[in-house]
Amino acid sequence: MPALNARRRGLTLPELLVAMLLLAIVGGALTRVMVKQQQYYRDASLTAGAKRELRLGASVLPSELRSISSSGGDILSMSESTVLLRAYIGSSIICARSATDEIWVPPVNLAHHTLSTFVTRPQVGDTVFLYNENDLKGSEDDLWEMRTIIDVDNNSVACPGGPYTDPVLDPPATKKRMRYRLDAALPDSVKVGAVVRFTRPVRYRIYQETSGSWYLGLDEYSGGSWGAASPLAGPYRPFQAGDANPSGLQFRYYDSLGVRVTNMANQKDVARVDVYLRTNAGTSAITERNGSALRDSVLMRVAIRNFK
Repeated sequence: MPALNARRRGLTLPELLVAMLLLAIVGGALTRVMVKQQQYYRDASLTAGAKRELRLGASVLPSELRSISSSGGDILSMSESTVLLRAYIGSSIICARSATDEIWVPPVNLAHHTLSTFVTRPQVGDTVFLYNENDLKGSEDDLWEMRTIIDVDNNSVACPGGPYTDPVLDPPATKKRMRYRLDAALPDSVKVGAVVRFTRPVRYRIYQETSGSWYLGLDEYSGGSWGAASPLAGPYRPFQAGDANPSGLQFRYYDSLGVRVTNMANQKDVARVDVYLRTNAGTSAITERNGSALRDSVLMRVAIRNFK
């Protein structure tokens, strides 16, 4: 059979131009979608980070404020940016006491039960509240005796056995009892077995780091001086005094009737604390938002549990 020389026809120049134009249109659309996705992902990441910092602040302050007693003097100082209070650091019972100003408490690692628990070990300068049932059978004369720790030591002979410790499994030689000397003598009505609460002055405030960012910080008064602030959450917006300014952290105080407490010396009248937290995660990366700020906020109304 004769060979057929079929000529294979390629693309013409107009066809190439049309194909390149269509490819450019499709590629541009895909690129725009990818850029928008990146912008959206950046905004979503910044927003999620801001919400996380709000949750961190909201998880710390309400629980701390609910545990204090304003009428009992637990609020030591207060302002728009700072609240200074006695924070709970531990509790126990008196397993032995002297005739004057010393008490002993069981160790935390008893074999059968837990009578002592501490967030951090009490130190000199911390405040102790000892439950005093007094003489009447009812609760009308019960009160908490407040003392300051002036010396801390352990003891290898106190509380040797029941009812609080096991004489065999909890020997004082290996599980030493803590001894606390107080700044004033205790009345005889504070009996062995009475509950003891330990507190320490702490300060929650908004402060500025060397980086220029503002954080919710906590510092403790221990050993006769204030420690450095530890950041708990943030960054937040910069602090600005006054209700009209959207400050990163603001405390507002109210009495039992809902009236704003504006005299910061009336700490014992506070029955509710409103806490405002506001974040600024930066500017939006999405072009259509024209660089608007990514902001979020939370308001917590905290009723003080032990107001009276």
